[in-house]
Amino acid sequence: MRPDQQDNEATTRYRRRTGGSRNTRRIVLALVVGIGVVITTLVLANTYDFNSAVEPPQDESGPTGKNVGDNTGAGASSSRDADALTPGSGGSNEPTIGGSSTASTGQPGDATGSVGSAGGGGLTGGGDAGPTGSAAPGDDPDVIAVNATCTIQGRVTDDWGSPMIGVVVRAVTADGNVVETVTDGRGRYALPGAMPEPDPNSDPGAEPDPVDVSVILSHGTDTGSSFAVMNGDAIVALTASVSRPVASGPNGCDQNFDAWNVQDGMVATPVDTVLWPDATAIYQHILNAEKLAISLGADIDNATRLQVQVWCDDPTLGCDGSISGAFFVAENELAVGSPPIIAMMPARSSANSPGIPDNREYHEYGHYFLWLQTGEIFELPASDTNHGGYYRNTSTRDSFVEGFAEFYSMMVSGKIDGDSRSEIYTIGGDYDLEADRLPWEAEGWWEEFTIAGLLLDLVDADADYTARATGPPGVNILEVSVNAERSGTIVFGKVVNTSPLVVRNVDVTVRYMNDSGEVVGTQVTRVIPEIIAPAREGVFYAAPPAGLAVAAAIATVGGIARADDDDVALELQQLISIITGHERAGASGNTGVSNVAELYDALVGGNGSLTLTGAGVSSSPIDEIFINHGFFADLDGDKKYDPEVDGEIGQSSHPVAQIGGTSYPAIIPRRDPDAFDGAFVTIDTGDGSVEAVIQISMPADGGSGSYAYVTTLSGKDRVELAVPGADQGAEITIITIDKDFKPVIAFRIDADEFHEMVENGTISELQITPIELEPGANIAPPGENVSAIQFNFIVGGIIAALLVIASLVAINRKWGKA
Repeated sequence: MRPDQQDNEATTRYRRRTGGSRNTRRIVLALVVGIGVVITTLVLANTYDFNSAVEPPQDESGPTGKNVGDNTGAGASSSRDADALTPGSGGSNEPTIGGSSTASTGQPGDATGSVGSAGGGGLTGGGDAGPTGSAAPGDDPDVIAVNATCTIQGRVTDDWGSPMIGVVVRAVTADGNVVETVTDGRGRYALPGAMPEPDPNSDPGAEPDPVDVSVILSHGTDTGSSFAVMNGDAIVALTASVSRPVASGPNGCDQNFDAWNVQDGMVATPVDTVLWPDATAIYQHILNAEKLAISLGADIDNATRLQVQVWCDDPTLGCDGSISGAFFVAENELAVGSPPIIAMMPARSSANSPGIPDNREYHEYGHYFLWLQTGEIFELPASDTNHGGYYRNTSTRDSFVEGFAEFYSMMVSGKIDGDSRSEIYTIGGDYDLEADRLPWEAEGWWEEFTIAGLLLDLVDADADYTARATGPPGVNILEVSVNAERSGTIVFGKVVNTSPLVVRNVDVTVRYMNDSGEVVGTQVTRVIPEIIAPAREGVFYAAPPAGLAVAAAIATVGGIARADDDDVALELQQLISIITGHERAGASGNTGVSNVAELYDALVGGNGSLTLTGAGVSSSPIDEIFINHGFFADLDGDKKYDPEVDGEIGQSSHPVAQIGGTSYPAIIPRRDPDAFDGAFVTIDTGDGSVEAVIQISMPADGGSGSYAYVTTLSGKDRVELAVPGADQGAEITIITIDKDFKPVIAFRIDADEFHEMVENGTISELQITPIELEPGANIAPPGENVSAIQFNFIVGGIIAALLVIASLVAINRKWGKA
C-alpha cells in the first residue's frame, strides 16, 4: 500500500457518503449546459436576437448596388487602394491636431511622418506642416521607442461593415508626439511606435499615459489629400483613447473603428458623435465618385483639395439659407484663394436624406469634375435660372450642366458601384433616364433629365441591362397569392434570404396569368424591407392594371433584361474627351461643351467630331438620338420633328407655349434638381405611418422597363411620382401597406393622363388623395424564416438532450466507481 492510499480510500468513502448534494449539482450543471447549447445554437442561427440589433455579416467588398462601401470598383488608383500600409504625407495646407507638434514614426524602426498631414479632430484648415525627418529610436528624446508587442492597429469600417480606404489615421501621445498613416484596401491600419513603452523608472505596475487615436475623414494620397469631409475649418474625425493592456499580447493594442457600433468613450469632432455614421457614408460616396474621375483622366493629385462641407451653416461658404440642399462652388468663386467646395445643408447631410448618393454626392461631384476638366463655371445668361428648364430659360446651358451631373452620377453607380439599374436616378422618386424623356414635358422641368438620358444613350449598350435579370444569390420565393381587396386585385408574396450576407434592393418580377394559364401582364416590384438580413424574410406587392382579369401569378427574383433603345455605344472616355475638349466658338479659347447645340456640333460637326476622326460613327444615329429626345428647332410647335418644317437638329427653339394658365414666350433662336411640384400627390394616412410602393408599369417589350420604389408615409406626406414620358402606355400605381391594415391601392394614374393634366392646367387635382385604410391585419408582415427557426431549434434540442444524457452517464460511472 502506498503511503497515501489510506487517505485516498477515506476520501472516496467520504465522497460516497456526501455524494447526494454534489451529484444534484452535477445534474443541474448538465441541464444548464444543455440549455446553453440550445440558446447558443439559436443565436448562431441568427433566429433569436435577445432584443438586440443583429449586426449582419458582410463581405469585404460591401453590399451590391448603390451602397456606401463598395470601394473596389473600376477606376481605382493603385496608390489609393493598395493593400500595403503606407504612411500619410501631407502638404502645407493640411490641418493639424492641437497645433504644431513633433512628428514620430510611421513605420517600425524609423521616425518619419508629417504633422501637417491630412486630418484631425479639432482641426483647422490652415495649419502649417510640422517638421519631418528620420531618426533611430533613442537618438532623440522626442522619438518614441518601438514596442513590438503592442502596436496600435485595427480596421476602419463604415455603417455597412465595408472598409474605409485611404482614410487618415493619426495617433497623438500625451506629450504631443504624432504617428500617422492611411488605411489600406481592406480598411486596415497600423501605427508602430505610437504606444510608448513603460518608463523603467516609473513606479512598479504603472502604465504609460493613453494615446489618442483619430480616424480623420481626409483621403490621403501620395501628394497630400484629395478631399476632406469638413464642418467649417475642421475635418470631421472620431477619436478613441487607447491604453496599454495590463497583460500586453501581440494584439494587445487593437483598436477598431466601426461606424455600425461606435464604442462608448469615442468622441467625434466637430460634429456630434451620433452623426459619425452619416459622415462616413459621405466619405465613401465621395471616394466612389473620385474613382470614376481618376479613371477618366482627372489629375486629382495636383488639384486643390476638395472640401466637402457637411451640416454646413456658415454664410461665408454660401450656406446662408438662400440655397437649400447641396451645391458646388468652384475654386476662387467665393474669394481669391478659396478652395473648391461641395456644401450640404444640415437637413441634406443626413444619411436618411432622399436621393442619396445619386442626387447628392455623385451629382455634385459631377459638377466638380466638369469644372476640374474645363476650368469653366458656365455662368448662366442674365435672365436664366438654375433648373429653369425648357420654357423658362433662354438657353440649354443650365440644363446641360445639370444633366451632365446627373449623367456622371449614373456612371458612378454603374461603373464603380456595379449597380445593375444605374439608369434609375433617384431624387425622391426613382426616374428611369433610359426611357426617352422629352424636354417640354412636366412644364419643361424635365429638360435636364432629357439631356442626362441623351448622354446615357450615347454610351450604353444591351450588355448594360442584362445583369438586372439575375437576383441576388440566396434569395428565394416562399409564396405567391392573388388577393381580391376592396381597392382592387393585389398580388402578395414572400421571400427569404438564405445567404450569409445582407441583401438590399431586391426586385421581383411578377407575371399575371389568366384562367387558361397564359401570361397577360408583367410587373417588376420591390421587396419590403429594402434591407434583408440572413435568415430573414421580406414581402412584395404588385397591382395588375385596372380591369385586367388575373386568376393566378408567378414570381421570380430579379428584374427583366432590356434592350438598348439606340444604335450608338461610344466609350465613356471618348464621350468625356469630346465634351471637355470642345473648343467653343467665341469663348476666348475656353473649352468644354456648354449647351445641347454645342454637344451636337462637337459630335458631328467639329474638328474632333466622331464623323471626322474615323471613329466609325455616322451622323444618322446621332441625329436619331437627338430627335428622340426632342432636341430640334420645333418651329411649328407641334413637338414632332418634320425636316421640311422644323429647324436644325441640336437646337431647342420653340414658339409661344401655353401651359395651363401660363403663357411662355417664343424663344427663337434658343442660344444654348429640385422635383417638379406637379409630380407630387398627397396621401393622407391620418395618425398612422405606412409603407408605400410606387409601381411604374411599362407594358412595352414584355414589361422590361417596369420597376418600383418604396417610401414611408405618415400624416399627410407627399409622394413624388417618377412619371414616365407620354405615349408609352405607362401607368403609375401606389400601394400602401401597414402591419395593422390590409394593403390598399391608394392611387392610380396613366402617364398620358398626367401629361394631359399638366398641359391643360388641371394638375392640381392630383394634390389630395385620401387613403382608404381597410381594417384587419395585413396579409403577412415580414419576419423570420420560421422553418429555419424550427429546424435549428430541433437540432439544438437534440444536441442538448445528447449532452444531458452524456453528462448523466458520466456522472453515473463516477458514482459506480466511487
